[in-house]
Amino acid sequence: MPGMKKKAPSAEVDLSGIAKAEGGKTIAQIFAEKDALGGKTVTVRGKVVKFNPNIMGTNWLHVQDGTGAAGTNDLTVTTDAEVQIGDTVLVTGALTLNKDLGSGYTFDVIIEKAQVAVEK
Repeated sequence: MPGMKKKAPSAEVDLSGIAKAEGGKTIAQIFAEKDALGGKTVTVRGKVVKFNPNIMGTNWLHVQDGTGAAGTNDLTVTTDAEVQIGDTVLVTGALTLNKDLGSGYTFDVIIEKAQVAVEK
């Protein structure tokens, strides 16, 4: 799949001062509670560290909020929304577990077809 990478490099985005979404989860919490959250709607606030438009008919973004360690600090999201690296976003959507797109592209957790709102 052209343009996709298996691991998102950490962009130079300041992740300080990101407040957890009201009624939402941090990225670390989503990974820690993934078995209980799979298939449920989750909300998370973070900053866009990577954005790939129009791959497989959707936009792909990686969101981080400063929580979690390597492997549990970066959440992949698919959406119709257009965002830019560095945008603070509020993401809401169903959490999918163990998504296999083939060709070696697998995601332990991913939010697909998310509603993404850019915050000012």
